[in-house]
Amino acid sequence: MSDPNDRKAQPGRAYSGKTVVMPRNDREGEDRGQQSYQPYLQEQRLPPRDASATQRLPDSQRARRPNAKGDLRRNARYKTRNPIWARIRLALFAALALLLLGFGVFYWQIHSVARNIVVRDVRANPPLATPLIGGANVLLIGVDERPDHPEEGVRSDTLILAHLDAAGRWVSLLSIPRDTQVELPDVGITKINIAYAQGYARAAELYRPETTRQQGGMALAAQTVENFLGLRERGLGSVRVDYIAQINFDGFAGIIDALGGITVDVPKQIIDDAFPTADFGVMRVEFQPGPQRMDGQTALIYARTRHADSDFGRAERQQQVLRAMVSEMRTKGWLGRIAALPAVLRSVQGEDGNAPPVITTLPIDRLDVVLSMMALAGSISPDNIAQTQISPEHVAVTEIGSNLIWDQTGVRSVVDQFLTRPSEVAEQAVVQVFNGTSIGGLAGEISGELDKARFTILVADNAPPGDYPNTIVYDRNSKPRTSKRVADLLDAEIQAGPPPEGLLSEADIVIILGNDQAER
Repeated sequence: MSDPNDRKAQPGRAYSGKTVVMPRNDREGEDRGQQSYQPYLQEQRLPPRDASATQRLPDSQRARRPNAKGDLRRNARYKTRNPIWARIRLALFAALALLLLGFGVFYWQIHSVARNIVVRDVRANPPLATPLIGGANVLLIGVDERPDHPEEGVRSDTLILAHLDAAGRWVSLLSIPRDTQVELPDVGITKINIAYAQGYARAAELYRPETTRQQGGMALAAQTVENFLGLRERGLGSVRVDYIAQINFDGFAGIIDALGGITVDVPKQIIDDAFPTADFGVMRVEFQPGPQRMDGQTALIYARTRHADSDFGRAERQQQVLRAMVSEMRTKGWLGRIAALPAVLRSVQGEDGNAPPVITTLPIDRLDVVLSMMALAGSISPDNIAQTQISPEHVAVTEIGSNLIWDQTGVRSVVDQFLTRPSEVAEQAVVQVFNGTSIGGLAGEISGELDKARFTILVADNAPPGDYPNTIVYDRNSKPRTSKRVADLLDAEIQAGPPPEGLLSEADIVIILGNDQAER
């Protein structure tokens, strides 16, 4: 007989659908089952399944039990604080959105103007400089053109080279007299303002068939200015006319009116009884000394009059008006500049289908150029706008008829000043190079490069015997701007104070070339 409790011995039975509770075989299995569940129960913070479940839990465990009142208080505090932070985040997001929207509208307006006034630079291998990094040179051409009288032709009435350095926050202006004698290809000896007229008349011949007259005039004027100033002959990186902008009389006056006028401090009384009018007549103009508010037309007359003194006085007034325009933009603040922007843009792109009064190769729709112009407009101080000109006061000149022949050494000196930061010009530092390496002639070679880079240089010499592993720039007389530019060019360190004993020099800045310079 088989044991009925023996499951293996019983035949299989059909599943009835009822739940059958299986008996435990031994106490050990029961203990094992309880031990297997115990850690899980403790982790879930539930009481054990034995009789001790009714016992009071230790304080350490009881503290971790849910506290409905505490949770409600914490939730209440969170709900009280949450709306404040939500409002702050919402305000920040809204401000950012408005800022991006404003910049987008500003950039769209700039881009729409650029389509009308920006033209291609037709010169071979045009430069790719940016005012944002390292600065850029822009040739400003004031054009005397009269569409109603084409028989009068067109010529450049004003030539001003402007150096824009957005990173350094400074600007320099250099005026070139229109009677300056130059030599033009296929023309010969003539005046520099004829370059624009020749390029204008021979645009397709000098460049390419699709070149417009304005493009041809701007390109030949820029090339002629480069040659006259000897920009490409300078060392430590070539210097060029990077961009060109031409503006006629209406555009000049229109921009000033769009700004709401400018304030000009007239240095002395000016009386011109023969100021030319648009109908080829003359009229009397008069300006009293002292600060005065000028609209566009008045400022144009002030910048063009010359019979009371000379073309050199006129060049000084033109630069004065440009400085006043920059000052006017700066004093308006960002909101004022943004408010004036639509009127300024309309003034440069022309209206009613007329040709734009301003044409430029400066890509004003390029982001780096836009940022450069905004940085300059918002941060530049009038003290950081340098004014220079080629005049008999600074350069020796010979007159042949009405042509002006300038001494090239003097021209070079003026260009040196033009390309130097105004604060550095004020330092008037003298530099001397000493050779601390075993390479003969290295100090003379570096001196020549620094001379081309517009530094005032004394004759090079050898350093006292010693070990000079690194090139050091000694700023002896507190000339920080000049010292920094020298150190940047030579990748050297700066030390304030006198150079080592045994080195005699009268220079403000002493350079000892080290072995690192010899290895470059």
